Amino acid sequence: MLRLMETLRTYWQAMVQMALRDRLLHFLAAFTFGITVVNIMTYISDARRQGGEPDLLRPVITEFSSALALVLLLPALFVFFDRLPLTRKDWVRLLLPYFAVSVAFSLLHVTMMVLMRKLAWVVLFDGTYDFFSNGPGDILYEYRKDLLSFLLYVSVHKLQRQVKMAGKAGREKAPVVLKSGATTIHLYPDDFLYAKAAGNYVDITSGSGTQLARITLSDLENLLQDSGADVVRIHRSAIVNRSSIVETAPIAGGDMNVKLKGGEMLRASRRYKERLL
Repeated sequence: MLRLMETLRTYWQAMVQMALRDRLLHFLAAFTFGITVVNIMTYISDARRQGGEPDLLRPVITEFSSALALVLLLPALFVFFDRLPLTRKDWVRLLLPYFAVSVAFSLLHVTMMVLMRKLAWVVLFDGTYDFFSNGPGDILYEYRKDLLSFLLYVSVHKLQRQVKMAGKAGREKAPVVLKSGATTIHLYPDDFLYAKAAGNYVDITSGSGTQLARITLSDLENLLQDSGADVVRIHRSAIVNRSSIVETAPIAGGDMNVKLKGGEMLRASRRYKERLL
């Protein structure tokens, strides 16, 4: 139970961080709401063309409830894509988990938008919103639509990942500037080996030795990735430069030993070891 709670807490923190920092998610949210406005305007135009005056409130609620549910689910999807990126080499192995997530995504989307609509119908119309009148047929109909959205998000994330990798490969890797008391540390991404969390500090090991910096492990991971280092988390309290890994070996309990160029041996927990494969 403690492991599950820790996993959920870590996932939640990653979702919040991505929702706040990822400009692509902001664009997708704006694009989704823009499509929603277009759909509502189309509904109004069609109703007037047929000679009637449209009931504006209901389509606004139905369209925006669906859009809002999609936007709220986007950070969770993109954290999943980051943790299990779909590559040409691994697409067969990842087909089943991606399918399972697409089903969960659709079920959550439908559940969230239906709950919002039911609440709106009770408050605004003093009635009941009926969605599952056709039984399983409604679920399959919604899944077909959500699957197209899911595949679009997969494609957009893959494109974003390729652009980031190309940008990292094409620019000079400037040092990451850190503080340790009155000391300023210039950490070059290619020189970085690994780092371990130490309370409010991080023990950083590079080709130049080991240094202690006042920064969180997540912030250091983001800074190094932004500077072009291929950094991967192998434990909730450890990150490593992938280019410094020379050997990995499974051990009891599902964890993995990770041997680095300098001979150091680290332990990758089973929660993170798939990122090394």
